[in-house]
Amino acid sequence: MTRYLTVGLLAEGPEDEIFLGIVAVRQLKELAATHSERFDVSDTPLRGRYSTARTEHEQICVEVMDMAEDRDLLLIHNDHRERNKIEKIRQDITLPSHCRMVGVIPVRETEAWLLADGPLLGSLPGAVTEHIPVTAREVEKSADPKASLARVLPGGDSREMAEFLGERVDLNRLRNLSAYQMWCAELTAALKELRFL
Repeated sequence: MTRYLTVGLLAEGPEDEIFLGIVAVRQLKELAATHSERFDVSDTPLRGRYSTARTEHEQICVEVMDMAEDRDLLLIHNDHRERNKIEKIRQDITLPSHCRMVGVIPVRETEAWLLADGPLLGSLPGAVTEHIPVTAREVEKSADPKASLARVLPGGDSREMAEFLGERVDLNRLRNLSAYQMWCAELTAALKELRFL
């Protein structure tokens, strides 16, 4: 019988939630496909009711505990400057034994990950190609990835862009980013602890 991995996601904002939810499912399905004992992954993570950026710590802890009751894996997103919030949650709660929590912390902001696939960005109508970062190092050195993305794709709807790029970004290009590599390593370790891998 195939096992089924259930996933929950708490993110800072709607665009983060859209992009990271799609990319997480794609990455988890890729991991599942490479394992000898396959497992299925829900197509849409359960999304939290609260923003990890704008909600009091105690309320986030309650939300995490509620989600952990019927989820195997919880993904908690914070931008780099807020990365300590995830460690504080880990310190202040005890997850059920069937659940693991993995932080999702891009360098600076999630928009850095949206900038990772230069060829995809360059293929979009209206893209300003001279502003597209060429290397992973350039992507992660951007002091303001949100502004960088706006220069590459001026005037785009941020939620539509998050969905479009989440569905199409080359995961191999994302894996060139150090923060994405760290996330994948933590994700893999959590799945091993849960005996999915």
